[in-house]
Amino acid sequence: MNTTDKCDERSLSETSSASENGRALDSSGEPDIAALCAKLARANERLIRERDLLWMVIDSLPDFIYAKDKQGRFVLNNQAHAKDLGAGSTAEMKGKSDFDYFPHDVATEFFDDEQKIIETGAPVINQEQFKNRLGVPSNSKRWSVSSKVLWRDKQGHILGTMGITRDIHEMKMAQEALRESKERLDQSTVQLERSNRELQDFAYVASHDLQEPLRKIVVFGDRLKEKCNEALGEEGRDYLERMQKAASRMQTLINDLLAFSRVTTKARPFTPLDLAEVAREVVLDLEARIDQAKGRVEIGPLPVIHAEGLQMRQLLQNLIGNALKFRKPEESPLVKVAAQKMSNDTGREIWELTVSDNGIGFDEKYLDRIFNVFQRLHTRNEFEGNGMGLAIVKKIALYHGGDITANSKPGIGTTFRVTLPATHPKDNETHHE
Repeated sequence: MNTTDKCDERSLSETSSASENGRALDSSGEPDIAALCAKLARANERLIRERDLLWMVIDSLPDFIYAKDKQGRFVLNNQAHAKDLGAGSTAEMKGKSDFDYFPHDVATEFFDDEQKIIETGAPVINQEQFKNRLGVPSNSKRWSVSSKVLWRDKQGHILGTMGITRDIHEMKMAQEALRESKERLDQSTVQLERSNRELQDFAYVASHDLQEPLRKIVVFGDRLKEKCNEALGEEGRDYLERMQKAASRMQTLINDLLAFSRVTTKARPFTPLDLAEVAREVVLDLEARIDQAKGRVEIGPLPVIHAEGLQMRQLLQNLIGNALKFRKPEESPLVKVAAQKMSNDTGREIWELTVSDNGIGFDEKYLDRIFNVFQRLHTRNEFEGNGMGLAIVKKIALYHGGDITANSKPGIGTTFRVTLPATHPKDNETHHE
């Protein structure tokens, strides 16, 4: 077989003039057929590699890629599209249309959109669709988003349309779930606001309507004890004493409930606050209790933070007072107040305020319980109080964008750890009663 048999005449005639310019000539000055065929073979190999690469990319994409002629018949499809439509192969789809794979109304909608693109040249971009294939139950519809453009050849002649579709069903379901969650959250917020209003109403009633009857019980009890002490007898005096103690506990409970509710309802604006100064004032207020317990409170370096002054005072007073109360009988209480700066999980700077003691401690399995309202680990006969102190501390910490936890061991002591933002979004806000 001679050299000319290896290359077709058309290819040679198209490349002969270019070859002459490229000096692909033999010794007689005629075109070098072998060189031309080798050059053509290399060009063909390059085109084949580029074509294979293009198809590999198209078939590797999870999106559905397709091209249709002007009658809406498939000319090109990738593997993902064939699989989504339940076709055995991309070759099987050639010549078919959307009417072979979708319900008539859906296929008609697609066809009309494509005819409009052919007529106007205007593309369809990011069109969301909720559809199902033929033979698939209507309750199995899936969301997708499609973009379609005009398909022209190099001379500008219209060949049809090209499109790409992406399955967005999981994303749409997540958006729907998020919307439903937001609706539930909005409902919960409304209920919470209602509950807060009811709490404020209760606080008003507790501070006015309930306090007055209790004061009368105490006052008339004192008068009864003063004027009728002998007539009451031993049993009567015992009953009266119990009644007055119960009334006193009720007053304390109401005052603590008011303090708990006022954390948010009576808060003042956040301002720069020197915690060291606040701690010293708290120690002065507790001086009598400290002397009585023969205890000591050591205050380390404390920062200036943005906070509500009265609430921080109450927080420190409750924690230091708690340490003095739950002391070991045989050992003088030592309370240490300190702080250190650190970063939380999001990289935001926070202060960790610690109040440590050498008291009786507790089992950490009760850690979550001690911060709840009315929760006590000891009987009232062992230690006074009604289980509100630490609940108030936690509510103050949360209100300031922080939190509280503790480390403790029975008989060893306890360290309460309060985290507070170094700066706070509530800075200089105006809080209304």
